[in-house]
Amino acid sequence: MIKKILFPSISVFLLLLFCIPFSEAYEITVLKSSDIKPYNDALAGFKSVCECNLNELTIGESNHDDLMSRIIQQKPDAVLAVGMDALRHAAEIKDIPVIYTMVPNPFSVTSDRKNISGVSMFISPARQLDAILEIFPNSKRIGIIYDPKNMHPSVHEAQNVARSKGFELVLRKAARPGEVPALIDSMKDRIDVLWMLPDTTVINPETVKLMLLFSFQNRVPVFTFSKKYVEMGAVAALNIDPFDLGVQAGEIAKKLFLEKNVRTPIRVDARKTVLIINKKIAGKMGVKIREDVLKRAENVD
Repeated sequence: MIKKILFPSISVFLLLLFCIPFSEAYEITVLKSSDIKPYNDALAGFKSVCECNLNELTIGESNHDDLMSRIIQQKPDAVLAVGMDALRHAAEIKDIPVIYTMVPNPFSVTSDRKNISGVSMFISPARQLDAILEIFPNSKRIGIIYDPKNMHPSVHEAQNVARSKGFELVLRKAARPGEVPALIDSMKDRIDVLWMLPDTTVINPETVKLMLLFSFQNRVPVFTFSKKYVEMGAVAALNIDPFDLGVQAGEIAKKLFLEKNVRTPIRVDARKTVLIINKKIAGKMGVKIREDVLKRAENVD
């Protein structure tokens, strides 16, 4: 009789122990700027860290008001914004945490908003200049076209690094995209390398073509921030790792959910970089790159 009573009791206990979760998974609404591989890689990185239930929305599939309405209906614990356009949409949300990733310049959107945390694609000027000098060790004049309202802190830091390392930054300021073509031309015979920054005022399909044309015509190599532009004709880029950027965003989410008295917002920069080199273009430019640098770089033909 005793065995008959104990057996079902133990069974029920084990069932409760293994089948009922100790805590519910957090609900995250994912808002993606578009359905492209780098964004999906970042999302995969986020999933690998954040033990959350994800509901995905993509900009372009619905208008802004519909997207906001669907987010409100889902009542998520947080919103993950993947890409700049997604962050601009998500910035309207003020009563729940927003976490961004794959955003090159979040500062114009985040400002003093305490509910917006995330990881930017920003790579410190010091790390970028180290890469430039590794690839182009004889360069003494590096050209930059930038909009001060977007890139002043980065350029100011780069100037300090340049002074300490004994080379010159040749700077041109652009307030509007239409000013960029003339500024490119003004650098003829004045620079050894053209450093392309992720500046939304300066960079668009037309200006990128003009920079690469200037590069070919004047044998001035371009150092950039995107693999896409290396494939188009820049010599090299120092790029982020989208998967790891997603992992960083997932780590931020776990801190927000699990750590008591965590200080917000949590904002960090990309920690992992990938050096990308176009050996064919480097050869045409007469740029000789050390073998040890080539071995640890991702090569594009």
